[in-house]
Amino acid sequence: MNKKGFTLVELLGTIILLSIIALIALPSVISLLTTSQEEINNSYRSAAISAARNYVNDNMDSFPKALESATEKKEYGENGNIKMQTLLDEGYLTDSSINKEKTCEMMNDYIKVTSDYKKYDFEYIEVSDEGVCN
Repeated sequence: MNKKGFTLVELLGTIILLSIIALIALPSVISLLTTSQEEINNSYRSAAISAARNYVNDNMDSFPKALESATEKKEYGENGNIKMQTLLDEGYLTDSSINKEKTCEMMNDYIKVTSDYKKYDFEYIEVSDEGVCN
């Protein structure tokens, strides 16, 4: 007798085998997605810090030379907090430098500028976004 098709046992065996393969592969895929998103976020932060460096170079009157003493750190107050919106408005950042999915969130962030002996330090500061974006 010539029967066409699969038996129920063969079909269930195939489904179970595919489920096991999916369970093994799923954590790896999730890990890759998380890692790639972190790398993307780091590249946006690097672009923002680079833009802030250019901004400081062009606006040296707001950022006086570093301190004479190597042991102290100078804070520039509000002048040292360069908002992302400022960098965008003044052309130091472009729309392509900002994560389109997090544009509103990134506009709330800023770059904190401090200096110590002979150099400026730049730190990307993320601001809590609760209730800010629509």
